[in-house]
Parts: sequence; structure tokens; C-alpha cells
Amino acid sequence: MPSDPTATPASAAADGTEEPGSGRPQRPAIAVAALVLGAMALVSAWTGWGGLALGLLAVILALAALARLRGRTDAGAHPRRGPLAGLALGVVAIGIAVVVEWSTLAGAVTYLETGGVRTLDECMRQAQNEKEQHVCKSQHLDEYRARYPSEIDP
Repeated sequence: MPSDPTATPASAAADGTEEPGSGRPQRPAIAVAALVLGAMALVSAWTGWGGLALGLLAVILALAALARLRGRTDAGAHPRRGPLAGLALGVVAIGIAVVVEWSTLAGAVTYLETGGVRTLDECMRQAQNEKEQHVCKSQHLDEYRARYPSEIDP
């Protein structure tokens, strides 16, 4: 019988510092969450806003996990590998999402800079793709219907 009951593998597994039956230190849940969110953010970054939101969450959780792991010596050989991977995936996902949503963000800035008062013609002239033209038609729906009564609503 060991003289120190806290030194047994069973008690180390019970307090969450070691994986049961493996003898290896357990990763903090926040580090795993950062890695999973980073991967999800990278996959959904092509949708724009979803990747941006998940990427920001992954970065926040990764930084929190790295702060929690600072100074720990019982976390294994590579304790920061998971949070660093989550951080990298989150940053890449944020970059991709910003590039994907750039035209929408630029349109919003232009809209705010002009005071938001544009006619249908101005809006259609500034539209760079079909998605932005659809937004113009939707924003100026009454003018569009009056000018093109035979067209189908946008």
C-alpha cells in the first residue's frame, strides 16, 4: 500500500490530470474545444460569416487554453500543440472569411460613407456582381417595381 494515496494512478485519473489507464496527462477540455472549433471554422470559412464567428471563438478559446497551460509541467511533452493548432486554424479561417465577405463589407462601408442615400441607378452601377445587384433591387424595391412592372420581383 503506497504511503501517499494521491500518488496512485487511480487518483490521478480521478482528478483529471491523467487519462485513465494510459499514464499520459489529459488535455484540458478548453484546448480540445479550441482545436475542434478551429477545424469547424476552417471548413465553414467559405460561407463567410459562419467561418468568421467560429474562427473568432477558436482564437479566443486557444488563447485561454494557452494562458491556462502557462507554467504547467504535468501536461505532457507537447501541451501547447492542440491550442496552437486551434489558434492557427482559427486565424486562417478568419482570413478566408474576411476575403469571402470583403465585397459585402466594402458595400456596407460605401453605403455608410454616402449616408445611405443612393438611387437604384447608382446602386446598380456600383454593384460588382449579381449578388450585389440583387441587394440593390431589394433595397430599392418600390422604384424597381415602378420602373420594371413586368419583371419578376428580385
